[in-house]
Amino acid sequence: MKISVWLKLSLVTALMAAGGHGIVRAFPDYLKTYANDPQSKPERRASCAVCHVNPQGGGPRNSFGTAFKSAGLRITPELRANFPDLFQTATPAVRFVEGSDAEAVVTIDGRQYVINTRTRTVQEVKEKTTVVATQRSEPPSAPARPEIYQSHEQRLVNLPTAAPIAAGSLWTDFNHRFPFGKPTNTAGLFGLDAQALPSFGAIYGVTDRIHIGAYRSPGDLGRPIQLLAGVRLLGEEKGDPFSTTVRFGIEGLDNFQRNYSRSIEIAIARSITRHAQLYFVPTVTFGDRPFNTDLTASIDGRTAVALGLGGAFRIRPSLNLLAEANYRVNQNSRYHEIGSGIRRPVVGFGIQKESASRRHAFTLTFSNGPGTTMSQRSQTRGLYFADDGLRGLTIGFNLSRRFFK
Repeated sequence: MKISVWLKLSLVTALMAAGGHGIVRAFPDYLKTYANDPQSKPERRASCAVCHVNPQGGGPRNSFGTAFKSAGLRITPELRANFPDLFQTATPAVRFVEGSDAEAVVTIDGRQYVINTRTRTVQEVKEKTTVVATQRSEPPSAPARPEIYQSHEQRLVNLPTAAPIAAGSLWTDFNHRFPFGKPTNTAGLFGLDAQALPSFGAIYGVTDRIHIGAYRSPGDLGRPIQLLAGVRLLGEEKGDPFSTTVRFGIEGLDNFQRNYSRSIEIAIARSITRHAQLYFVPTVTFGDRPFNTDLTASIDGRTAVALGLGGAFRIRPSLNLLAEANYRVNQNSRYHEIGSGIRRPVVGFGIQKESASRRHAFTLTFSNGPGTTMSQRSQTRGLYFADDGLRGLTIGFNLSRRFFK
């Protein structure tokens, strides 16, 4: 009888040790599975408490041990995500897209993703090819392509660039022209000692396509205040063949009190490579007046048609060379009866340095025209009886700053 009881007790004990309800033995091979995972925490790789309630091993499983068994005794991405106290966060492999300041390729769990900080998009790279090849095959909604020129400014020298304006971003523009100085005058600091004509303005992105702005120039240019609204129709970074922005502007002289003019411009930009971009900007102004109009006089305006051409050339990652020309094609708008008249195109050259964040830029300019508004940027200093040829180029500078985006 005693032998029978002893056998029964031995059998129950054996069954419990074999893993009855919720009770298991410790298996060192399973701990090795955890320890061999590259994301497992080194200080936990020898601890039986990874899977068991008892730190010595054996006995009931804890929540990770139960999930580990349910996962087929394998370490899965879900286990890593659900048990951060047992796994280190993997550092994703990151590389930046050459020629782009807004894109990077991130590799996570063997998959590649293109992240664009400007458009705030993330797109998985389906094929294991170069990012350039993948993006070229994408539809127009794909992130910005690295083979295009990335313009970070709204102004070349005076002409617009058709660069994208993100919703909620604010672009400030502070420009100086020294039309009465001479760049060859070293004693006068190459013309910077001469009278300055400072202008200031800002543009705000209402949406990613629509923007508004305001701009003012000083008294020697008639104290114009310009209000504008624009819409971006096309963008190279979206897969379109070129970028296009249309703007409408109204200017009023003497701080928007009289002599109003209305302008419409179309800025078209086309990248040649990621190092160069060309611009074509036709502008029509109704009610145009010369910038040296008497502030107290109300005079009839004329219609002016101007064609602008320009180019930007990136010679270093943050250094650009700029050139443009803007010519009034209709004779009546050249004001030959005022000063020596507008006899040549307004030409401009610039050396532009961008900050590392691409939010700030300084451009040293040389131009034969003092105006920077939509109607005045095609008027030369010939209206001052000054030379408006290449020998009449004067120094200036543009300062720009982008906020919020």
